[in-house]
Amino acid sequence: MARVEVLNQRIEYSIFQLAWPLIISNSLQTIYNIVDSYFLGKLGPIQFSAATVTWPVIFTFISLAMGFANAGIALVSQNAGKRDTLAMKKSAGQLYLVTIVTGVVSTILGLAFTKPIVYGIVGPKSPQIIPYAISYYVVDMIGLPLVFVINSTTSVMRAIGDSQFGMRMTFYMNVINMIFDPLLIFGIGPFPKLGVAGAAWATNLGRFVAAAISIQHAFSERAVLKVQKHDFKPDWKMISIILKLGLPSAIGLSVTSAGFAVIMKYVAMFGPAVISAYGIGNRVTNLVSMVSFGLAGAVSTMVGQFIGARRYEDAERTVKTAFFWNVVIVGILSVLTFVYAKQVTKFFINDPEVIQMGDIFFKYISFSLPIFTSYMIYNSALIGAGKTVLSMIGDILRLWGIRIPIIAVLATTMGFKGIFIGMIISNLIVFFITYAFFKFSNWKKAIV
Repeated sequence: MARVEVLNQRIEYSIFQLAWPLIISNSLQTIYNIVDSYFLGKLGPIQFSAATVTWPVIFTFISLAMGFANAGIALVSQNAGKRDTLAMKKSAGQLYLVTIVTGVVSTILGLAFTKPIVYGIVGPKSPQIIPYAISYYVVDMIGLPLVFVINSTTSVMRAIGDSQFGMRMTFYMNVINMIFDPLLIFGIGPFPKLGVAGAAWATNLGRFVAAAISIQHAFSERAVLKVQKHDFKPDWKMISIILKLGLPSAIGLSVTSAGFAVIMKYVAMFGPAVISAYGIGNRVTNLVSMVSFGLAGAVSTMVGQFIGARRYEDAERTVKTAFFWNVVIVGILSVLTFVYAKQVTKFFINDPEVIQMGDIFFKYISFSLPIFTSYMIYNSALIGAGKTVLSMIGDILRLWGIRIPIIAVLATTMGFKGIFIGMIISNLIVFFITYAFFKFSNWKKAIV
């Protein structure tokens, strides 16, 4: 295991040693989605749009897993800073207990309301998308509990300084997805031709393998933080702490994802070409943002451990260093998306109207990315400190308080360009809000 000893090494070294596996992991995750997009794009704009319109809802449920994973990072990292191994193991066991139950319940609820959800997003103006969207959504939701298992394991490993474990899990999922996507979508060889649903089944195969490895690793004798059966015995005090930390984060991420579903409703007003361009644009900008996700992940681990060790100045210096490198690196990548907007869009769908819409998207969005993505740095610092309520407030304000109202007005007055302008405005505002939360809150107060 490539564990980074955060408390014993230089801050710059620790940031990049923790960040690079996370950057690769998150980049692989985005490539994972891009592969789906590439093959679904070969079926046509309508089939491509099916995955695009349902993804915000699917991600709303996945956000629950991410929210509780954030609770695990805060608890385990701060206990690691205190060097309390028993508390670390107990925290991990209780995290699994909470997340597995939540994952199963989420799947049941998500499947029960399939039609109202899909019909509510697509609306009456794009009815041809609905059957494809339902087939993709149902299959993807079946594999949701596996996501909770994977996220819990990777968050625990990150908290103790091993961010490479998550990278390996994402790599396995990505390879399996890349192999089975064309086989199941197009029915190559002995495999059935499943169309849009084939992409979701390929995703679930990857999830199953990664979840199985995660479970095996959690109980492995070689694991630095081996979880034992007694760690799963309900400890209601610790469960209450996990819920106290995890629910605000989960609610914030889920409500944010639900907000993206509402935004998708406005995007869908303008038809498959704009939906496709928006989907491509989001996937590519997410790939650019992987640098920020990696640096932010390093920040949450390091801030948590430094707070546990009461080294507050080192925690602050970690945040400032990560912010500087994020602006530099994302700034360079944003220039590339601006210059090569048409070529990037054409890679996915060689349709003149979609290429035109994609060019407009990248020309508008690119230069807000360096500042916007830096909000992740400060947001992750709050998560590592256990201040998930502030993180939740920022996430909810970002969309429901800022982006959705602006887009609702601009989409009706300026057309589809109003959506892109609304994204820029909200991107900038949310950075300053999150920075203020970090600057003026009592983030140095430990939760353990």
